[in-house]
Amino acid sequence: MAVLTFNVAPDSVICAVYEDGGCREHGVFEVPGTKDALLLRMQRMARLYGALYALTGVGVSLGNEQDVVAEDLKMTLQLPVLVMAYGDETELAQRTLATF
Repeated sequence: MAVLTFNVAPDSVICAVYEDGGCREHGVFEVPGTKDALLLRMQRMARLYGALYALTGVGVSLGNEQDVVAEDLKMTLQLPVLVMAYGDETELAQRTLATF
């Protein structure tokens, strides 16, 4: 089982897949100009990695006011979503793995 994490900073998003305690996939993309575009990008990444891994949940840490995106993500994904304040990527992964 694996989890997908999004570490959302003001200008970039670190997207990673963790499985069995280790990072399997890792990427960075720029934050799009709108919240809708960010949500769409996160949904696409979730579908992509969901096709490759048996995802059990998604962890999102927020470095700016993206709460609306996190709430929309909870509603649109067919996975449980853990939302936390912006923090270390490793901490986000560990908390998400422990939760799901």
